[in-house]
Amino acid sequence: MLEVRAEVDVPQHRVGERVLLRLVVINISDRPCVRDLDPERLEIVVWSADGGTRLWSSNDCSSAKGAKPRTLAPGEPVASSVRWAGRTSEPGCPARRATVPAGEYRLLSRVDDVISGPTQFVRVS
Repeated sequence: MLEVRAEVDVPQHRVGERVLLRLVVINISDRPCVRDLDPERLEIVVWSADGGTRLWSSNDCSSAKGAKPRTLAPGEPVASSVRWAGRTSEPGCPARRATVPAGEYRLLSRVDDVISGPTQFVRVS
């Protein structure tokens, strides 16, 4: 019943710029559905270009919690966004975070176990 998309505000940006990353969820059924959009159930993740290395997650350093039931009309897109500072993260948000260098990366989003396809983007010096 759901489609999840990962979006980047621009496909190329400079290292040091804050990038707007979006998770978009769409009800692809022909009937309204209720879905819990609790921030813990939503995740935006930056990966290496080959998908082998997880670099950053919107859930690693977030303290946002709580049920957020929402009725989604058929075809209605609902977006959640975050500005990424271009640094790595890990669960628990350790103090040491590295700047992600120039290169190619992929963005994925998920709502529970529904995962988007990858969206490619580039960081340049």
